[in-house]
Amino acid sequence: MKPEIKICGITNLTDAKAAVKNGASYLGLNFFPDSLRGLTPDAAANLALDIKNKFPRIKLVGVFVDEVAEKIRLLAEICELDILQFHGNESPKFCAQFELPTWRAFRVRDENSLDDLQQFLNLDGIVLDAFKRGQFGGTGQTFNWELIHRIRDEIPFFILAGGMNSKNAAKAVKQLKPNVVDVCSGVETENDPRKKDLEKLAELFEAVKNVS
Repeated sequence: MKPEIKICGITNLTDAKAAVKNGASYLGLNFFPDSLRGLTPDAAANLALDIKNKFPRIKLVGVFVDEVAEKIRLLAEICELDILQFHGNESPKFCAQFELPTWRAFRVRDENSLDDLQQFLNLDGIVLDAFKRGQFGGTGQTFNWELIHRIRDEIPFFILAGGMNSKNAAKAVKQLKPNVVDVCSGVETENDPRKKDLEKLAELFEAVKNVS
């Protein structure tokens, strides 16, 4: 079964339209203030409203890094988020307090990066991403996929991130069988992380579609 695709770091309606028309199941809105793709609450609410009006079935994923629970709930409400993705040091208890489905990200650096994974397996999804000091996603880097083979089958719903693009997505899908391929920098324009390259987007979806 082919994985679904999430396009993360959406900052404008043009890119959202292109992602959905190519076949995206999820769009990611980044609420981390230090992110190059971060959105203010007002900008995110306006963008989310436009997206939901045009594509009511698309699932919006809010990406948070060590944010306070009250702000997460507020943003989830005003942006009509469908899923919360936690990309910092959030505890299992913190992640489990919300009514919405939750995904927890792990940045894979070495074989010890997944020591705490077992505590989070009751959540709705596990995101495995690449480690880069000071950055929480969108690094453009892959990680050593061999590190996760021993625990891959333990993850009920697996989202693969970390440098995904049209050149490596097919290999990743064959080798790791993720439920979702999470793509951000791999479909961006060369010098603007807030804008997607429509040609790269199309190539990515074509590559995943052609996996046999």
